[in-house]
Amino acid sequence: MGLNIISRRHFLGRTAGLAAGAFTGPNLLLKGQDKAGKRLNLAVIGANGKGQSDTQGVTLDHNIVALVDVDKNRLQEAAKKRVDHHLKSSQAEPPAPKLYQDFRKMFDEMSNEIDGVIVSTPDHTHYVAAMHALKHKKHVCVQKPLCNYISEVRDLHSTAKAAGVVTNMGNQGRTMEGQRLAKEWIEQGAIGTLKEIRLWTNRPIWPQGPLVKKAAQCPANLDWDLWLSSEASEPYFEFEIPAGVNAKRGNSVHPFNWRGWWQFGSGALGDMGCHIMDATFSILGQLIPEKIDATSSPISDTCAPVWSDLVYHMPAGKHAALTVSWNDGSKDGKPNKPAISPHMTSEGAIKAFEKASSGMMFIGTNGTIFEGDAYCASPVIYNEDLWLQTRLDMKSGKIKKTETRSAMPNNPQGEWAHHIVNGGLPASNFDYSAPLTEFVLLGNLAVRAQQSVQWDKQGMKVSNAEAPNKFVARPAYRDGWKA
Repeated sequence: MGLNIISRRHFLGRTAGLAAGAFTGPNLLLKGQDKAGKRLNLAVIGANGKGQSDTQGVTLDHNIVALVDVDKNRLQEAAKKRVDHHLKSSQAEPPAPKLYQDFRKMFDEMSNEIDGVIVSTPDHTHYVAAMHALKHKKHVCVQKPLCNYISEVRDLHSTAKAAGVVTNMGNQGRTMEGQRLAKEWIEQGAIGTLKEIRLWTNRPIWPQGPLVKKAAQCPANLDWDLWLSSEASEPYFEFEIPAGVNAKRGNSVHPFNWRGWWQFGSGALGDMGCHIMDATFSILGQLIPEKIDATSSPISDTCAPVWSDLVYHMPAGKHAALTVSWNDGSKDGKPNKPAISPHMTSEGAIKAFEKASSGMMFIGTNGTIFEGDAYCASPVIYNEDLWLQTRLDMKSGKIKKTETRSAMPNNPQGEWAHHIVNGGLPASNFDYSAPLTEFVLLGNLAVRAQQSVQWDKQGMKVSNAEAPNKFVARPAYRDGWKA
């Protein structure tokens, strides 16, 4: 399949008739239409990497009419992987989507052929890409975090509500059984009174800390100007890898290492927080912290730290006021993890904790819910006697299932498409995932401020110091990118 890329300027000068694509117009749901077997026309912006797995979540049941990626090689690879996925799933080769490097050109050319858009780009492009989709009244599913600035999260949320479209964020733990079980156990007293929550991750697994840019030749397959999107134009660069840092992922920001740069990504917290903090956010009733304390390794104006320690001070709500701690990265060559729960004293519990590179502990007066992964997929309770009793209580019906289950477990993109067709709301629609993302990004705000911050939710500002407020909104947008 060859790239048939038409410049945006050239397209805008063409007639509407020439803009017609190979697919039919939007497959909009009409009153009285039979929903069974309905296929949506979907576009994916950021087609490879995470976008490729996001595409797999919907491509067997819906039409992928466009793929967008700023890297020509990765765009071709994404198209091929999609075909391979269909064939391996014993399905016929699907119709070829249109391929683009510039999502704005896609909307110019074929907006009327698209029902919904999946955004799986680097973080800095989430906002501008999703806002373009909303401008065209498209349903939208955005990878986590929704954006990497709090003001963008707020604006994206309000714009989506005004557009009246179906939204979702790609945090798959929100679709899983485990998160719901943990909430039910806590609310029905399985571990006594909830007192504290401890969260951690081994990220970053890419270079972070103060990094030095160096001039380099841009790969021929990459449109660097499009990759920057709304960020200020600057020459392509690579960076020097500090001594002792794993160089496995190379020294370029594309396609992976952008995560550690403030302007492009959100550091370890932004990368994993919307997963690891998800169950906490749900269990605490979707509250926003009043204050966040932060310490970290050295940072710079451009890059996130090698490690950070955060304490979120949560107000009373469904539970009494408590703290949520977050630890990421490595200190002195060792994982930066919290202390193990006092309920986890057995050999098996200690081994489970030591093995967990990411995880969570919900510590109650009588026991601890432990999950040794990022998604709260399979939580257990310590001590072991309490875990046995909880399972017996579930079997007898003493502990009941009170949370709504996902229609598409472990598939947020599929869940989103399901609700476009059948009605209802995905579990991580923007009413949920926008404040979750704000919850996460408040930690980065404290890290960048290098101090404790008190958050005025209504005013969307730090109330105890003025300097940190410069990190609430993106400093500027390049002309031609904001919808």
